[in-house]
Amino acid sequence: MSLDKYWAKRDFGKTPEPRGKAVKAGKQLAYFIQKHDARNLHYDFRLELDGTLKSWAIPKGPSLDPADKRLAVHVEDHPLEYGLFEGEIPAREYGAGKVQVWDKGVWEADGDPADGYRRGHLKLTLNGVKLSGRWALVRMGAPKQEKENWLLIKEKDSAARTGKDADITRLQPDSVLAKPAKKNAPKRTPEVESPEAAGALETAMPEMIRPQLATLADRAPHGDAWLSEIKFDGYRAVCRIENKTAALFTRTGNDWSKKWKTIADAAAQLPVTQAWLDGEVVAIDEHGAISFQLLQNIARNAAPGRLAYYVFDLLYLNGYDLRPLPLAERKALLEALLEKADPEGPLLYSQHVDGNPADVFSHACMHALEGIIAKRADAPYESARNNNWLKVKCQLRQEFVIGGYTDPAGSREKFGALLLGVHDDAGQLHYAGRVGTGFADATLKALHKDFRKLAATASPFVKAPPRSGAPALHWLKPALIAEVKFAQWTDGGLVRHASFVGLRKDKPAREIRREKPVPVEEAAAPAQPRRPTGAAADAKGPTVAGVRLTHPSRALFPETGITKLKLARYYEDIAEWVLPHLAQRPLTLVRCPNGGGQQCFFQKHANDTIGPGIEKIEVPGGDAATYMMVNSIPSLIGMVQMSVLELHTWGARNGHLDQPDRIIFDLDPAPGLDWMRVVEAAQLIRGLLDEIGLASFVKTTGGKGLHVVVPIKPEKSWAEIKAFSRAIAEHLEKMLPDRFTASMSKAKRGGRIFVDYLRNALEATAVAAYSTRARLGAPVSTPLAWEELGEEIRSDTFTVLNLRARLDSLKQDPWADYFLLKQRVTAKMQRTFGAN
Repeated sequence: MSLDKYWAKRDFGKTPEPRGKAVKAGKQLAYFIQKHDARNLHYDFRLELDGTLKSWAIPKGPSLDPADKRLAVHVEDHPLEYGLFEGEIPAREYGAGKVQVWDKGVWEADGDPADGYRRGHLKLTLNGVKLSGRWALVRMGAPKQEKENWLLIKEKDSAARTGKDADITRLQPDSVLAKPAKKNAPKRTPEVESPEAAGALETAMPEMIRPQLATLADRAPHGDAWLSEIKFDGYRAVCRIENKTAALFTRTGNDWSKKWKTIADAAAQLPVTQAWLDGEVVAIDEHGAISFQLLQNIARNAAPGRLAYYVFDLLYLNGYDLRPLPLAERKALLEALLEKADPEGPLLYSQHVDGNPADVFSHACMHALEGIIAKRADAPYESARNNNWLKVKCQLRQEFVIGGYTDPAGSREKFGALLLGVHDDAGQLHYAGRVGTGFADATLKALHKDFRKLAATASPFVKAPPRSGAPALHWLKPALIAEVKFAQWTDGGLVRHASFVGLRKDKPAREIRREKPVPVEEAAAPAQPRRPTGAAADAKGPTVAGVRLTHPSRALFPETGITKLKLARYYEDIAEWVLPHLAQRPLTLVRCPNGGGQQCFFQKHANDTIGPGIEKIEVPGGDAATYMMVNSIPSLIGMVQMSVLELHTWGARNGHLDQPDRIIFDLDPAPGLDWMRVVEAAQLIRGLLDEIGLASFVKTTGGKGLHVVVPIKPEKSWAEIKAFSRAIAEHLEKMLPDRFTASMSKAKRGGRIFVDYLRNALEATAVAAYSTRARLGAPVSTPLAWEELGEEIRSDTFTVLNLRARLDSLKQDPWADYFLLKQRVTAKMQRTFGAN
C-alpha cells in the first residue's frame, strides 16, 4: 500500500494530522501505538516498514498475556511523521476524536521483515517505553485488499504477564509524550535504591513466579564462573510483598503464609513497596542446627522451634523485574535490601562463596552438610529446571512415594517399615525398598494417623514387593512423600541402609522420580552461543529430552506463533501430567507436517517414519497390526518431531488389550447449541452414573464438547462395554429426548447433544488428556474438577499457551483419584439398562 488511501480519506485543511510522505528507512525501525478515542476507543499499532507506517487497529489494545490473541484490523499505511501525532481530529472528519501516543520505541523482525509482512506472519521484538519482548502478528486467512483481520499475540518470555498484570492499557493509560509513563508505577521508598540496572525491566509485578530448579550433578564443577550456596534442609518458598503485606508460596504455588506467619510478618516490614524473594524455609533447633523433622513438627503440631527464611534471590523490586539481570547483580541488590531487616528476625541472607565450587563442596561435606547449590554468577533467573543451577549432594538422599507399610516388630509401635516407590516417566510406581529407621515416636503416631485415611486394598506398585519371610504388608494410596537418606542403590533398583528424614508436603507425589545425577562435564558445559535462525538452524536443530528436532522453527499453530520447538517444550514441561494417560496404550495420531489448518492425516500403524524412542505394540484381532505407544518423555518428544498435533488413545492398556479399563461418553453438541446445555448434559450423566455406583471424571475435548470418563477394572469384553455404554446413551435419549440423541446422524441431531458411545469399541480411540488439538489457537484437552464446570470454562479455554498457568494454580489434581479407583461394571448395572 502507498499513502494514496491515507491522503484520500483526509482534508488536511481541516485536520491537524500530518500529510507526510514516504521516506527512506533508517538504521532502526520505529514503532508507535496511538490511543485513539474515536467513535469507539481503540489502539492503532504502527510499524515502520518500507518508508511508511504499516498500521493495524486493535479494539482492545495489546495484552501482555500470551493467552490473549487480540484482533488487529489492518488499515491504510500512514506516514512516518504520524507516529508522534497527538491532538484532536475535528468532528465529521475521518477518525474524529482524540489521539495520544500511548507507546513508542523500535522493533526488529526475525528474518526479513518485508517477507514476514508479505507472508502474513511477522515475528518481532519490541523495545519501547511500555512494551518489550517478543510478539507475533499473524494474518487470519488469505490476503485481502482492505481490512484484513490479523492477531497480535504476546509470546512467552520474561516480559509476559497473566491476570491483572497483563492489562497494560489499564495499568499505564497515559501518553508517553505528555508525562512520564511511570505515573502508575509503585512509588519508590527512600530507604531502598531503585534497581535501574541495565537489563532490568520496568513492568507491573507478576501475580505469581514459579521458582527456578536445580539439576542434580554427580560432582561439583570447577572454575570462577560459579558461586556456591549451602543446600538447605527445608522447604523451598517464594515470597510476594506488596504494600506491607507478604505471602509465602511453595514451589507448587500453595499459599503457606499462615503456617509461616512469623516469616510473612517480617517480610512485610521490609522497606519496599513491591518485591518477590526466593529462598528456603528451615527450622533451627536449640543447638542452632537446621532440622527437617523439627520443621515438620512445627507445621504439624506447633512444636517449639525457630523458623527462619534463608533468602538467596531477589526477582522483582519496586516496579522492576530483575530476573533478566545476572545472579551476582541480583544478590548484591538482595544483600543491600536485607541489611534493612531486623537482625534478630527470621529473614537471613544466604551467603555464598565465589569461584571453584569443588572446594566449597569438600568443606560442606566435612561439616556434615547436605550439599551445595552451584550457580552461574552471570545467568538470568528462569522459572524452569536447567544447568545454570547445579545441586551436589554429600550423601544419597531423595524423596520417595509411600505405597504401604509393614506391621511393627519387637518394641516398635504403629508400624515397622515404610514401603517406598518412585515413578517412571509414564507415571507408573515402582517399588524401591523399605525404610524402618529414623522415626521419632511423634512421627510414628502422626504417620499412622495419616495411614488410616489412605488405606487401600491393592498394591499401588507395578510389581508388589515379596511377602515371603516378612511381616504383613499394608497398602496405601500413593499420596504421601518421604524424604529418605540411604547408602546406595542396588542393581535391582532398591535402596540400602535407608533412614527416614521427614515427610514432605510441598510437592505432589506424581512428581517423584528416581534422581539420576548428570555428569558434571555435561551439566557445567559453557553456555552455547545463540543459534542461528532460518535454514542454518533448521539443518542442525535443537535437542529436547535427547531428541533432535528438525525444522524447529516450523509453525505448527501459525496463529499463535507456536513452533515445533515450542510444542516440544510444552510436552517436556507437562510430561508428568500427560504420560500417565498415554502409557501402555495403542495410539492413533493426527499428523500435520505443515502445521494445523493445513493438510493433516490420521496414522494408526507403525512404519519406518516413526520418531525416536516410540515403542511398538501388536494389537489383537483378525487383522493383527502394529501400533505405537508413548511410554517416556523422549518418545513423547518423538511424536512432536513427527509433527503429531493430536494423540488419541485406546481404552485399554498393554497386557489386557481385549478388556477396556475405561468408558467414555463423548458429548457432541449440535451446531449453535448453548454451552450451558453441554455443561448440564455432563452433570446429568454424572448423576445417572452416581446412582448406579460409578464415579466419573470430566475433561474438555479441546473442540466443542466434553468427555465424561469412567475408569473401570479391565475384566469385561469390548462388546459388553460398548453395549453397556450404548444402553446408557439410549436411556438418556428416551428420558430426555429434547436434550439427547444416541444417533450419530447430524441431520437427525436437531439441536440436541449426541452421546457418542462409539468410543468404547475395539480399536476406537479418544483424544488423550493434555493432548493438543489440530485446531485454531492450539487448544488442549484438559481434565477438570466437576465443580469447575460452568460458563467460564469452555471446551477450548485451555491452550498450549495457558495450560502451565492452570496447572500451577491448582491446589490439587482434579483427577487425583482417577488411577486409584478399582470400580466394576456389575451384572446388576448391565441389567438396569438392559445391556445383558
